[in-house]
Amino acid sequence: MTHALEQDYDIKHNHKKIYRLMKENNLLAVIKTKKKYTKPGEAHPKHNVLKRNFNTSCPFDKVVTDMTEIKHKGKKIYISPVKDLNTHVIEANEVSYSASISIAIQMLNQIKDKSIPEGTIFHSDQGSIYNSLQFQKMLEDNNFIQSMSRKGTPIDNSPMESFFGILKSELLYNPLIDVKNCDMIEEIKKYIDYYNNERIQKSLGYLTPMQFKQKQLKKQKVLQ
Repeated sequence: MTHALEQDYDIKHNHKKIYRLMKENNLLAVIKTKKKYTKPGEAHPKHNVLKRNFNTSCPFDKVVTDMTEIKHKGKKIYISPVKDLNTHVIEANEVSYSASISIAIQMLNQIKDKSIPEGTIFHSDQGSIYNSLQFQKMLEDNNFIQSMSRKGTPIDNSPMESFFGILKSELLYNPLIDVKNCDMIEEIKKYIDYYNNERIQKSLGYLTPMQFKQKQLKKQKVLQ
């Protein structure tokens, strides 16, 4: 927030003062309670190619996905995004009232022509959707290398878990959004756009994911 105020409004204050003012005015982010993870199970036949190595060399070197749900007005809304580990951009996202394989296929359709020549690592959990022959064939046909977390080990896909935590904290507990009466699917789509294009990240040098992506693409052109 300190860097955002300086970049957007040229307001310069010590980060401790910003924290104090936000606390006094009840503007601190709501932190989601951490889950207690169960003991990891045996390795799945589909290998964990990623192996928690989240370092990358270029955009679409490695991407991660998962599916989460939000309960709204008595219904469950399912969110299926793809996050690029290099740029942190949410490159694809599908939102639906159904958790069928179609939501994952539609999500994959958005990035099927973006894999790099060496093959893009595509990491997920062991959900039945990602284990389906239809989904696996689509990955193989489009030059994606499938990777899966070990059973009962969400930390193997921690970048995606982290994104879901941020989305739910900043969307569901945002005092500026009337959660009970809003169009939640539309709000989710708006949040993804905000996350990609407006929300700066310390790990990206206080750039937004899209700003960092453009920087990486320019660097690639120079090297070529």
